[in-house]
Amino acid sequence: MSVAKRFASVLRALIISYLVTGVMLLVVAFLMYKLGLGESKVNFAITLPYILSSAIGGIVIGKSMQEKKFIWGLLLGALYVGVILIASILVSHGENVIAAKGVSTIILCLLGGTLGGMIS
Repeated sequence: MSVAKRFASVLRALIISYLVTGVMLLVVAFLMYKLGLGESKVNFAITLPYILSSAIGGIVIGKSMQEKKFIWGLLLGALYVGVILIASILVSHGENVIAAKGVSTIILCLLGGTLGGMIS
C-alpha cells in the first residue's frame, strides 16, 4: 500500500472517530440535561465516547491495513488523543490540561484504538 493510501486511510479513520465522538457527546449532553446526572456519572459519560470512538477508529484503520492492525489501531488512538490534547491546550491557553484522570483517558484511548485494530 502506498504512503498516500495509508495517509488517506488514517485520515478517514480519524474523521469517522471524530464524527462518532460528536454524535455521542451530543447524546450525553442531552441525557445530562434531561436526567440531571451526578458528577461521577458525568465524568464516565464523557470519557466513554472517547474510548468507543478510538476503538471504532481502530476498527476502521484495521480494516484498511492488511498487516500489523493492532499497531495501526494504536497509532490511530495516539493521533486521536493527540488532536484532542492540542485542541485542549489551544482552548485553555496552555494551562494545565493533563490531570490524573486525563492520563487515564489517554491510556484508555490508546488501548481502545489498539483493541479496535485487533478485532478488525
